Amino acid sequence: MLQITRQTEYAIRGLMELAERDNGAPVRLKALAEACEVSEAFLAKIFQMLSQHNVVKSHRGVKGGFSLGREKDQINLREIVEICEGGIALNHCLRKVDPCCRTDECRMSHVWDKAQTALIDALEKTTLADLV
Repeated sequence: MLQITRQTEYAIRGLMELAERDNGAPVRLKALAEACEVSEAFLAKIFQMLSQHNVVKSHRGVKGGFSLGREKDQINLREIVEICEGGIALNHCLRKVDPCCRTDECRMSHVWDKAQTALIDALEKTTLADLV
């Protein structure tokens, strides 16, 4: 079965919740975790990764929490999936690192490439703004 991990699912859930509450003020991690029904520790780990890519901003202090790092329409699902999953590759032949050596003569590689291109295109065209 081909599916994304819970990490990516929770990242998208957390970002959607953050985008819905976007009024300029940081949102506490605990509130986001409760709304998304995910552990605070796991969401903290995910948001730490996202903050390294300027998808979210971390704010310290009493009124701290998280806010979006960019506008909702500037954050797409492709970026989120790639950050959380470490890239997108439907098959070994499409990996950027250590790809299959038979790709040139393989009859299936063009089919995988076409499917992956369609997936990436759909993810790239969908922003947080579209989801909230």
